[in-house]
Amino acid sequence: MNLLKCLLGLALFLLFEASLFGQNNWVLQKEKDGIKISSRHAFSSQFDDVHVEADLPGNIEQLKSILLDISHYKDWSYAMKKSILIKQLGPDKLIYYSEIEVPWPATDRYFYANFDLKEDSVSHSIKLVSVNIPDYLPASRDLLQVTSVKGIWNISTISKRAVHVDYILELNPGGNLPAWVLNLFSTKGPLETFENIKQKMKALNP
Repeated sequence: MNLLKCLLGLALFLLFEASLFGQNNWVLQKEKDGIKISSRHAFSSQFDDVHVEADLPGNIEQLKSILLDISHYKDWSYAMKKSILIKQLGPDKLIYYSEIEVPWPATDRYFYANFDLKEDSVSHSIKLVSVNIPDYLPASRDLLQVTSVKGIWNISTISKRAVHVDYILELNPGGNLPAWVLNLFSTKGPLETFENIKQKMKALNP
């Protein structure tokens, strides 16, 4: 009996380890100008998880100011049609609303999200987590609510003039979307977003 329990425990452990390995098995999809875009299979969505790594000019305070400027997300975030600050919960905590433009004939999406930024002044790093709030408030009938979205930013200081960004996006857009639309948001979208952020950071550090 003890041998059977040990074998069962070993099997469960190996299954758990394999699951963790699969969850972190990122596959590089595109690399351009120092921006790496990878993806992995998402078990709860037709949209693969996206991982972006990039080095940007400037410092974390400059990048933090860009990320806190909700109303200007449309200036750099791919397909962002509108972004509005809904409620300030603290200096670096808030609730915001976003509308995402999706190519016709698909329906544009919207979501409300919690934004929580934590800065470590000792390590000169930032962790930002943005998670949608389902059914927070009703929206226009011609929009479809995103089922789930979670963005995780880990920003670390490389030097006085450079930062490293490690970003993960987990998204279930809801409804049915053609494969070519999903591909736009899994490769083209993240690349354009980070190219835009990089340009904004360069403008702050001529």
